[in-house]
Amino acid sequence: MLWNTLSPPWQTAVSLAWEAYCAGSLPIGAVIVAEDGRIVAKGRNSIHENESASPLHGSRLAHAEMNALVALSQSGMRAEMCTLYTTMEPCVMCMGAIRMMRIKAVHFAGHDPFGGSAYLAQTPIYQTFGPLPVTPLENETLADLLLLLTVEAMLRTGRDSWVEFVATAVPQSSQVIALGKQLFASGELWQLGQQQPATVEVLTWLQGRLNC
Repeated sequence: MLWNTLSPPWQTAVSLAWEAYCAGSLPIGAVIVAEDGRIVAKGRNSIHENESASPLHGSRLAHAEMNALVALSQSGMRAEMCTLYTTMEPCVMCMGAIRMMRIKAVHFAGHDPFGGSAYLAQTPIYQTFGPLPVTPLENETLADLLLLLTVEAMLRTGRDSWVEFVATAVPQSSQVIALGKQLFASGELWQLGQQQPATVEVLTWLQGRLNC
């Protein structure tokens, strides 16, 4: 089972992503882990929420990574000793905030073909502050499921730029993108989300649909 192959930080981050989806935001979750393996801060996307425990909820700043970094700044932990795990490749804003906070390293589960900016860690201006290792998880199944959720959520928001991106995504023949469109059209994933099943159940259900 996919869930059992994930370490505790990844399980928590994916659960936060599902929580964000159920709340009507983009399905992205992030956790920050200390050197001893403890999760010391959490955050999830909350850009489409008027009421949320996320400190930045309701604004375009309320990305999962940003909320996790705000939580870290309030924890008293030294960011230089911490690693950030996020379910999707960080965007330009989040990469900048990660660098400004002096996070030690970043791991992400799925590439973001819309706004992913992990490449910034290799640019000269970033390197002047020292290396920032940014590493993909290399779990293709989890990456596919996270992209599927994101595609469906992008369509559901109705934002022109996101809808246009999904409509023109390459390759159009992608099974993941096609299933995301199908689940949006049928509404069944959103209906499932309103029942708020456990994350492991959702991953199993999505994996089954993807393998049909």
